[in-house]
Amino acid sequence: MKILWIYPEFPYPLTSGFLRGFHLLRLLGRDHTITFLTLSSETSVSQERIQALQPYTERIEIFSKCPHPKRSGFMLSNYIPVLGRRIRDSRNTQNAVTQLKMRVRHLLRQEHFDVMLFHGRESLPVLDNVGIPLVADCGDTNCTRILQQMHHVSLLSRPRLFYHYLKERQLEQRLARKTPYRCFISARDRDNLLGPADSSAIVPQGVDDEYWRRGATAREEKHCIAFSGVMSYPPNIDAATFLLDKVIPLVRHDIPVVQVLIVGRDPSPEVIQAASRHDDVVVTGAVPDVRPYLERADVFVAALRFASGVQNKVLEAMAMEVPVVTTPVVAAGLRVDGADPPLVIGGTAVEIAAGIVRLLRDPEERTRLAVAGRRFIEAQCSWPRSAERLEKICLAAVSEFRFNNRSSSTVRLWAGPE
Repeated sequence: MKILWIYPEFPYPLTSGFLRGFHLLRLLGRDHTITFLTLSSETSVSQERIQALQPYTERIEIFSKCPHPKRSGFMLSNYIPVLGRRIRDSRNTQNAVTQLKMRVRHLLRQEHFDVMLFHGRESLPVLDNVGIPLVADCGDTNCTRILQQMHHVSLLSRPRLFYHYLKERQLEQRLARKTPYRCFISARDRDNLLGPADSSAIVPQGVDDEYWRRGATAREEKHCIAFSGVMSYPPNIDAATFLLDKVIPLVRHDIPVVQVLIVGRDPSPEVIQAASRHDDVVVTGAVPDVRPYLERADVFVAALRFASGVQNKVLEAMAMEVPVVTTPVVAAGLRVDGADPPLVIGGTAVEIAAGIVRLLRDPEERTRLAVAGRRFIEAQCSWPRSAERLEKICLAAVSEFRFNNRSSSTVRLWAGPE
């Protein structure tokens, strides 16, 4: 197939949060010709990063959402504190999307493409009347996460979040309704957006299980708990502070000596302040490699109270044979083809703390969960298997489009169901 691929951010390096795009591109690019068009939140992308994607693509074009310095000049919005920044960001994004749309139209006039593969929501205007079959990777759903978050904020914050929930849900439903050839990252996200009767395909998140493989086996003498992620991301901020303020005091009531590792870049002031209230808590900030910290941990604790999609951090811990204690919100996103992941699940601080204490006191149970977690990753979270599922969706879209064209005496534009 010749694929025109639209993506919301440049998916490299793998710490960018868009590793799904990189791995699917890497695998589909082996057998198909791909033109890759992507938005970017950066003024420019280094040649080194571009070269990481070039082996899998025929063409890469990047559309920056940052203003050109010579064009930023005098603007009234520059002098309005918070609202001004939002106005500028929105305008810059709209400009980038407009340029992207124009480029897509030009390419479709000049070249033949079998299918358009689309990720993200900002670029929805690009999809109007494209004239070729469309496959949408809807990924996770922001509206799912926001709705959960509303239960953990003040009453004054809820109207603002509810507005964002409605806005995100509308965008995500618009994307899903553009085409019957769509997939989600988990059944939970699909069902929350479109209802349990929807049969859209699931293309689960994968793990590079060769990279995320335990090396060292020896742990420190003291008990050690780890949590990782980008620590400026609101769900991770909430999870880290909830862990430190509510869960750890309960754990230390039963097991006084416990070390806690909070691993990840850009720790927020809230996380740093929560850590300062405890002894033996390490907030690392950015690290070159998360694996050594996971190898030190007896238990990985993902106490996320609101989330959507799949938490890569949990998959990586399981691949590294670290038993995981987490919440029902996280566990629901990790179910693949009806298979439940081997986790210890707690819905409250008391339940999470009890799960941690039980594992710290029971080495045999930790070993059992560690082995079962690794097996689950190898069986259910394979990037090649996910790429194969996405490829089948694309082939089905192309096949039906060609069949419809052969069956019709007139050529019609194809943009999904009405």
